[in-house]
Amino acid sequence: MSRSTTPALAGVPEIQLIDFDLVTGPAGPSRLFLHGFGGDKHQLRGLGDALPQASRSMYVSLRAHGDSPRPAWGYSVLDFAADVHRVADLLRPPVDVIAYSYGALVGAACAATWGDGLIRSLVVIDQSFTADPAQHEADEWAEGSYLRWMYRYGRMVERLGIPVHVLAAQHSDMIGPEERGRMTAAGIRVTTIPGDHGGCLDDPARLAAVITGRPC
Repeated sequence: MSRSTTPALAGVPEIQLIDFDLVTGPAGPSRLFLHGFGGDKHQLRGLGDALPQASRSMYVSLRAHGDSPRPAWGYSVLDFAADVHRVADLLRPPVDVIAYSYGALVGAACAATWGDGLIRSLVVIDQSFTADPAQHEADEWAEGSYLRWMYRYGRMVERLGIPVHVLAAQHSDMIGPEERGRMTAAGIRVTTIPGDHGGCLDDPARLAAVITGRPC
């Protein structure tokens, strides 16, 4: 890789960077694609290819996914966001974030914690931002690892100060009517898309049309 496609922190022995693909184009915005649990950097590649050209598109594999490092600890959304931040210097601001499922929580944390003006917009594909107390009661390790901040997510995404577009799968129970109402009241655009939680990614061209507001 040339210097322009290598993160500034590459080669620092104390830091393990996550795996990613960087696709360069002739023009357009920078885009960051964040997959869901169980996916990897390839999960949203079809969607990225269906969108209008971008100057740079980054597809990451979050920690413990794909070929990224699998540390024994550190699985809060802030840990995931920090991993992404360590390679995001390759993206020329402003950056549009397109994120699916748990990746959308990571994307919201990135937008809330990175410097002003770096992230321009956030597209959320079928992810809730509400707390889930039952998970805390059922699994203390999970709470300590990645659910600890969940009670903050809803308020966080409502206060990002950037355009947020939530795509809610028609046959998914991920985003309930109450949360949808809160998002709409907070000025967040919510659009219903076909499919269930997993199947809503099956038609990248249709999804790209919804994101861009252009017909297929």
